[in-house]
Amino acid sequence: MTVDIVIKNGLMVLPSGITQGSLVIDDGKIIGILKSSEPKADRVIDAMGKVVLPGMVDMHVHLRDPGFPEREDFESGTRAAAAGGVTTVIDMPNTVPATVTLEAFNQKKAIADGKSLIDFGFIGGAGEVPPKNIKELAEAGATAFKSFLIARFKELAASDYTLYKHMQLLAELDRPLLVHAENGDLVDKFMEEAVASGRTDPMAHCDFRPDIAEIEAVMRCITLSAQTDCHLHICHISSGGTVDILEWAQSIDQLVTGETSTNYLVFTKEAMNERGPYAKVDPPLRSKDDQLRLWEGLNDGTIDVLASDHAPYTKEEKDKGFDNIYDAPSGGVVIETSLPLMLDAVNNDKIGLERLVEVFSTNPAMMNGLYPKKGDLMLGADADIVIADMDMPFHIKGENLQTIQKITPYEDMKGKGMPIMTLVRGQVIYEDGQVIGKPGYGAFQRPLV
Repeated sequence: MTVDIVIKNGLMVLPSGITQGSLVIDDGKIIGILKSSEPKADRVIDAMGKVVLPGMVDMHVHLRDPGFPEREDFESGTRAAAAGGVTTVIDMPNTVPATVTLEAFNQKKAIADGKSLIDFGFIGGAGEVPPKNIKELAEAGATAFKSFLIARFKELAASDYTLYKHMQLLAELDRPLLVHAENGDLVDKFMEEAVASGRTDPMAHCDFRPDIAEIEAVMRCITLSAQTDCHLHICHISSGGTVDILEWAQSIDQLVTGETSTNYLVFTKEAMNERGPYAKVDPPLRSKDDQLRLWEGLNDGTIDVLASDHAPYTKEEKDKGFDNIYDAPSGGVVIETSLPLMLDAVNNDKIGLERLVEVFSTNPAMMNGLYPKKGDLMLGADADIVIADMDMPFHIKGENLQTIQKITPYEDMKGKGMPIMTLVRGQVIYEDGQVIGKPGYGAFQRPLV
């Protein structure tokens, strides 16, 4: 028997631990995990001295398609993902139209079917929408739903009453509710204070958006979800105080999980002085103490997921923030650089390879109902694989990124640890610095149960 691909001699990060050996791939699946001999193959990839990881599952991306083709689309965004070792993306609902109806869901799916280089799934919007919409989106394959607590997100924003009713329904449907947890009233009033005091410099975004807005919203969501048995997932945690609250909620067996992003693990608020609006994110960057607590929570299991929160804007949109930080939108180009930055963190003993796989692949696959098809190197799983060179240096330059927008908060950052090959369902889509995958290869992923 001749199989499609054998990856030999690599240090494989398996559910059981790290071991050297070979992965056997045929018909898009992992069919063998061997420590010594391997079968004949159409292609043999020697991964000696390299690490072999499951592909990353990035459950928090904004690919801006449909609605904002000047910022990003499914082709450019998934090209960048492939170069960054991401093999599955879960796209957020704040497109135009927002993913709050079955029609909008199907429109987005048709676009992604023709453009995506990697596998993809969708989060449904859970703002002021009727239960019928939630049920239809779940049936269509939405992996989870998301609510915002800030009114300007329009049809994605939910009142406390709506949030509670959505939690009741999603508990029945067995879908998580993701929340952008910030108190919208506090956020708006603090911003008014900043402008009234003449503070529109980049650091004002941090100084006048304190973590009480996040902490209060998290406590409110936890209180509501405790009465419903809904799986509550807190997105892009920035505050050490939120980690403390999650730790408490989990200690009393409440079904609440948390996620942080590369932005908060790499930058503290001082980056606003250095990088201006390119480092502007919501919630804002915090103190060094907050960052240390995030790392602690990520490593001890309190924070379950690492995601990029890739949210591109044009240079013209972001540059407005140099004169007035409140004129610039929040978010940036992150997806291609998240894994290299985290591999560098592994090299600097901030996180272990096995834990990195858990938070950036296994856990997000589980939360979105894609496990064990995605998220681990195991028999029968999709052959979504990343080969990484832990000794390869990188120097981030926006002009070299695969995304439409060539601006990045990580401009000129250096480190060590790079994905050198990415496979999706057994097909090599990225190799030696070149994206070789084709638009339309990516497949829609719906929850397995």
